[in-house]
Amino acid sequence: MPDQTIPTLSELQALHGRIFATLTAQEALVMDFYRRQGRKFDVVVGIINEADPIEVATARTKAEADEIMKQANSRISVTIGPTAESAWAKRAGLRREC
Repeated sequence: MPDQTIPTLSELQALHGRIFATLTAQEALVMDFYRRQGRKFDVVVGIINEADPIEVATARTKAEADEIMKQANSRISVTIGPTAESAWAKRAGLRREC
């Protein structure tokens, strides 16, 4: 995903409730974008952990923890706040002008 591309909120909403391990490469990019930058857009993306919490806690890297959660069929949780639409539109408009 190029830096100028901001995934739409509808792309993000489509991930809610999905099993983490079943995401396509593009869907994983959308999730990762909002996991890293969601606060700017009034969005929270989480993973509802179905794995052993001790195993996840002892993972040495985020990628290792993600892999453990994928193997346990953990699900994606998406919360879109009240200002998300306007924040997304404003940010997308700024990116297009660059």
